[in-house]
Amino acid sequence: MQQKHGKKGIDVTILSGDRDTFQLATDKVTIRIPRTKNGKTEEDDYNREKIIEQYKIEPKALIQVKGLMGDNSDNIPGVAGIGEKTALGLIQKYKTIDKLYNSLENGKAEDIKGKLREKLIQGKESAYLSMQLRNNKYK
Repeated sequence: MQQKHGKKGIDVTILSGDRDTFQLATDKVTIRIPRTKNGKTEEDDYNREKIIEQYKIEPKALIQVKGLMGDNSDNIPGVAGIGEKTALGLIQKYKTIDKLYNSLENGKAEDIKGKLREKLIQGKESAYLSMQLRNNKYK
């Protein structure tokens, strides 16, 4: 739906309690997340601009973040020991899992050391599988 209507210039709002839908946000597609505050239901709207403001990455890059950190609710393993903060920082810097691992393998990721480097190397296969699983969720 997002691809057809959003591209035709029609504004689309997706109401969902699942923050995984954030990857669908564009200038024409808004994600509305309901929440309860003081016994009342309120909504927060997330468009492309708000996602970039909050996460410092493009909405579609959230697939990359989930590939690294995983998602227990969807049985996506991610890289063991990598949480949201670390995953966001890595994708903010390297943009994609491919670029991250290319930098690691080519000795260009000198800032990634110690345990983090070990986790990433050991979890490479899981990162790619997790990203693929996450990406397939919204095809």
